[in-house]
Amino acid sequence: MVMGTAELTVFMQMLAAAVAAVAVGMLLLALLPGHLFASRDGPLFDDSRNEAVFIFDGETMLDCSPEARAILATRQGRGSPWQRLTEWLALTFPTAEDRLRLLGQQGRLTLASAEDAPQALVMQAELRGGLLRITISDAGGSEFKPGHSGTGLAPVSVALLTDEVDGLRDVMLHAPWLCWRERAGGQVSWANAAYLLKLEDTLPEQTAIRWPLPRIFATETADTRRSPRHSIERRDGGRDWYDLTVVDLGTGRLCFALPADAAVRAETMLNDFMQNLTRAFSHVPVGLAIFDRQRRLTMFNPALTDLTGLPVEVLSSRPTLIGMLDAMRDRNLLPEPRDYRSWRRHLAGMEDASTTGMYEDEWNMPGGQTYHVVGRPQPDGSLVLMIDDISTEMTRVQRYRADLDLGQAVIDTVDDAIAVFAPSGQLAMSNAAYGRLWGHDHGEGLESAAVADLVGFWQSRGAPSPIWQRIADFVTRDDDSPAWEDVTRLSDGRLIFCEVKAISGGATLATFRLAADPGEMATFTALKRLA
Repeated sequence: MVMGTAELTVFMQMLAAAVAAVAVGMLLLALLPGHLFASRDGPLFDDSRNEAVFIFDGETMLDCSPEARAILATRQGRGSPWQRLTEWLALTFPTAEDRLRLLGQQGRLTLASAEDAPQALVMQAELRGGLLRITISDAGGSEFKPGHSGTGLAPVSVALLTDEVDGLRDVMLHAPWLCWRERAGGQVSWANAAYLLKLEDTLPEQTAIRWPLPRIFATETADTRRSPRHSIERRDGGRDWYDLTVVDLGTGRLCFALPADAAVRAETMLNDFMQNLTRAFSHVPVGLAIFDRQRRLTMFNPALTDLTGLPVEVLSSRPTLIGMLDAMRDRNLLPEPRDYRSWRRHLAGMEDASTTGMYEDEWNMPGGQTYHVVGRPQPDGSLVLMIDDISTEMTRVQRYRADLDLGQAVIDTVDDAIAVFAPSGQLAMSNAAYGRLWGHDHGEGLESAAVADLVGFWQSRGAPSPIWQRIADFVTRDDDSPAWEDVTRLSDGRLIFCEVKAISGGATLATFRLAADPGEMATFTALKRLA
């Protein structure tokens, strides 16, 4: 096929464009690392120099030398290369971060490593064409000249490796825990000083330690990162406890043993305390339930099973507070509410009151018993629930109240006005005739009035007489005074006979009776003279 003149012209233009593109590509290849960042002072990156070189565009690393990669490898934490480098610089060159912020103004800086650094180093930073070049080199000379350690490594790499090895050696030397390494077959291939000292303490006396070292722990059962707690017996018969951690390395295992004696002692003391507490509470007649901060039952005494009627199996399953009360309700062992919804509100209110203050209530049980329930929150968030059967006390109170009502009904049938004073001088009881005589009853707030107050009340309604003060002195007496009686008048002129005598328990009975006719006064006066 023969191309025309127009087609030949187009083909020649395309060929010329392709040749030009190839030429530009070759030129760009020639300007890549080693030449891409060139300036009038020379290339920014030179692989032939034994120094750590970093090239950054802002905080983005574009390239670095093998020595620089060794520095980044020592910072194995998370983060970008810039973050890892600045962490390392902060340890080696304390002022590097502040000086780098001023690099845009200065253009170039040189820093020496800290005095306590393991090896003297020099950091040089400069800006070229908007790129940041950081160089770390040995400070053996005043200029940045490549050095050689005789090991095939540059001085910077040697310093980093030496520093890391020395640091690891110090860590293992002073580590308070036991650390050792095992081969796949179980032989101990390496151990730290703490392991050797503990091994010496477990072997019989005069026993030489030889390699491979004996195994202190049977770690073949430790197939997880955290094995069960182990103990070893010392030469003197004592026992040390440790928590083992085993790391599988593929070709062997790295093992750590952390002392656990303090934890074991604390657990033993806690168990002993709980047992003593359980034994002490086992004789307490009050039902005791202790709930943790999640409101799960953690401890209970036998009285709780008797009072709640719940089997030990139910309580041992660690039910929640609501769960335990629901189980009691299912067995008809709780007061039955009008509806289930109100009952649930009651339970929720009990738990809220127990956590914010003290819950206290009396439950009238379906079987006729009365329970006094108290919930006390503890500072750690736990809750103590106490259930006490007060049925006997309630029966006694009811009987006592019935006796009081009966006694009151009896003395109300007496025509004479009666007032009974307690040993403290307070009015304990009076009858209906007393209220009619003196014009007040129990509803007027004088049911517990002191005798001194009542004497003033009597004097206001009677004629002046020493009888009123004699009554007060008799009521507040300290000895066994004999009974006495006397007569006086009320403010309206009526005669009133007063009789005061001691009764059982140190109480005092005061009786007031109006004279029926004037002749009764003469009779009383004659009898008093004869006496």
